[in-house]
Amino acid sequence: MSGENNDKQEELREGFDEWAHTYDQDVQTSMDSFPFAGYSETLTAVWQQAEAAPGMSVLDLGVGTGNLSKLLVESGCQVLGVDFSSEMLAKTREKLPQLALVQADLTAEEWSPALTRRFERIVSNYLFHEFPFETKLRILSRVARNNLAPNGRIVIGDITFPSAADLNRVRMERPDEWEEEFYWTAEKTREVLETAGWSVAYGQISFCAGVYVFTPPDNLTDLGNVPYLRILP
Repeated sequence: MSGENNDKQEELREGFDEWAHTYDQDVQTSMDSFPFAGYSETLTAVWQQAEAAPGMSVLDLGVGTGNLSKLLVESGCQVLGVDFSSEMLAKTREKLPQLALVQADLTAEEWSPALTRRFERIVSNYLFHEFPFETKLRILSRVARNNLAPNGRIVIGDITFPSAADLNRVRMERPDEWEEEFYWTAEKTREVLETAGWSVAYGQISFCAGVYVFTPPDNLTDLGNVPYLRILP
């Protein structure tokens, strides 16, 4: 990672460390507006699509304050939570002292040795909009290749829109709420991943939230090498 990107990640980490202390309260008071409309329903949908069951191994990317992991633990899953914010992890420890946690930056070239094992499910909620589309694909490729067990699936809830037109409509309708980040659109995501042989299921939860269920192909190709994208290494 370049020095400039390191600086950006450090600034982002500091912001999340500060936000950790009010995150849950902020979500609760913003559930009718962008970007948290549908937050609770999205959590539930991720849990449902993961088909959480006792003993299931689950990797929770961007565990945050532990809201998704709490549902999984209550279902009897064996969960490993990952976040780059030490303060977010501290909040999760308060809720779930028994949960295994790792502090790691998913954009880093080297990951923690704790992230070398495989999981039946890989899940995430309200994380991936922090990453450019190319970075999303690199992380998906990496966890599918290195962390997903055979016949496993990746379930992601996030700020997302059916199409670029829908994204732009919400941007225009809610200028006072809008924050410019790297939001998914299902149309583009389906096109790129299905071109690479992935199975993609998508459900819209609210005007700004949805859930993806990704199943990689057996002959996994690095998504960073899909010609359509022209992504530089």
